[in-house]
Amino acid sequence: MKHKILVVDDSPFMLKLVGDMLRGLDYDVTAVDNGSEAYRQVEATRFDMIITDMNMPVMDGLELTRRVKALPNCRFVPVLMLSGDGSEEKIADAKKIGVSTFLNKPPREAQLKTLLQMTLSKRRGPRLPVRLEVFYGEHEPFTGYTAGYSFNVSIGGLFLETRNPLPPGEKLELKFELIEGAPPVLCQGRVAWINCPENPCRENHPPGMGVEFLDLDQERQLQKFLQSGNWKR
Repeated sequence: MKHKILVVDDSPFMLKLVGDMLRGLDYDVTAVDNGSEAYRQVEATRFDMIITDMNMPVMDGLELTRRVKALPNCRFVPVLMLSGDGSEEKIADAKKIGVSTFLNKPPREAQLKTLLQMTLSKRRGPRLPVRLEVFYGEHEPFTGYTAGYSFNVSIGGLFLETRNPLPPGEKLELKFELIEGAPPVLCQGRVAWINCPENPCRENHPPGMGVEFLDLDQERQLQKFLQSGNWKR
């Protein structure tokens, strides 16, 4: 099944350029020319990614992101923002409201292809039954944090066994060791979903919470560890 991508831009040229690139890469593309119409599309359809211009009439990309991130079916859908304005302040504001990545206009096809492959493959990467001790909490530094064990791990996140999960959408800090004695992996995550013992979403999972990685700097280190099979020992 093709990944579904929503493209939003008030420029007919940019809308066609990005749309043609994505269709050439075999994605299912819906293209609209304003944020208001984009929001209506998101309410009705589950997209795998949203690519939006920042500055648009009717509803700009920042307001669109705020609104779609409040929808249950879109809270964790990655948003890639296109902009000719690369100011640090605007980029910081955009990331606070949930924008995953920035890309300068006009985008290059090779750059767009790489970003899409990285982002979408992480979201659907296989989860392996890796058991790691994970320390987590809502603030730094890592003192007085809760310790738990992962039930499974992927390049995009992990499922953490716990009877005291944080609420969906909550950000948290994570620390875990891939190899004994090696520097720990430190990253920020976000609670994506909860498996409650009273009413479990997945019967084959223990009580706990699925956590999405947000800023995993040691991504290659984790990928090598998962591919090595050392976690089976």
